[in-house]
Amino acid sequence: MVFWYNEIMTYYDQFKKNIVLPQAILTHILDIFPTLMSFNVWLYFYGNESLAPSQIAGFLQMTTAEVNQEINLLTDSETLTAEFDESTGEMRFDTHPAFAKLDNFISATSNQASISDSELDNEIETISDIARLIAAFEPEMPGGLTPINIEELQKWLSDDKFDVGLILQALREAALNRKVSLPYIRAILRNWRTNGIVTARDIADNREAREMRQAEQQSDTTLSDDYFNSVDSLRKAWGYDNAK
Repeated sequence: MVFWYNEIMTYYDQFKKNIVLPQAILTHILDIFPTLMSFNVWLYFYGNESLAPSQIAGFLQMTTAEVNQEINLLTDSETLTAEFDESTGEMRFDTHPAFAKLDNFISATSNQASISDSELDNEIETISDIARLIAAFEPEMPGGLTPINIEELQKWLSDDKFDVGLILQALREAALNRKVSLPYIRAILRNWRTNGIVTARDIADNREAREMRQAEQQSDTTLSDDYFNSVDSLRKAWGYDNAK
């Protein structure tokens, strides 16, 4: 694999003219954007740089003041620039600095770690835990994921220390029960933790142990029935049932 910014094209060059998002910007979303809500605002400008903050406020059910606050965070973090268009008398918002910031972040990470190009390629190709969760939850959640949903998933990893594999198993459990919602999945995770299940492997071990217990119980029941049937046969053969 050839890494773009070391050779010919950077993320900025690749995406500045196309309405496409690279996976890397989602992988490093919290490194590039000051907040998840600011990313959502940036995303609207990315689709249409001439949108007014009041329009975005209507889309996101926010106040214009709240949107302007997120815009200030974006401009202060050098993820968005705002320019006054004298020909139209309107503000235009340039979202492309986010890709330049992504290139700078990855380059700085590479230099600080002093790793080889091949190792850097592997690092970029590795999808972070939050990106794995976003990819898994997005098609399952009714209406998709909101920035608040993504923030909660991040807290499950950082604050609650839930194993990413366990979260994916809880999502599968919720999907099988047709009850896909974050509160329901959170309840599954907390119930598992209470029962000592903290990894996806624990679930498999717990299932195997349960199946073994069920098999043993079934075996005991079968032996017990066979025993009593044999006793009844002997009683009849020896004539005890006819004894008075």
